[in-house]
Amino acid sequence: MSRPKPSVIHTAELRDGSVWDITSAESCYVITYRDQVCGIRQHVNTLTKQGFKYQKLSYTNLGNALAQVRRLNSKFQCEDFDVKPV
Repeated sequence: MSRPKPSVIHTAELRDGSVWDITSAESCYVITYRDQVCGIRQHVNTLTKQGFKYQKLSYTNLGNALAQVRRLNSKFQCEDFDVKPV
């Protein structure tokens, strides 16, 4: 089954020749931890870079959000992550 075509709200061609489309979304889903909106960051310490990497926790597709919740619950060995519509 193919993906449905999104409805394009605006199209922009940038100076580098790339074309970007702004599409409409039915809704937005955020990942929560114990019913609170959260953020996840990873400490990065390499020879060339020190800092944080932040993980994406908002999605326009429910299936992607649910898959990420399963991965996070498995990684942190809990069942506290959930998806909430915005």
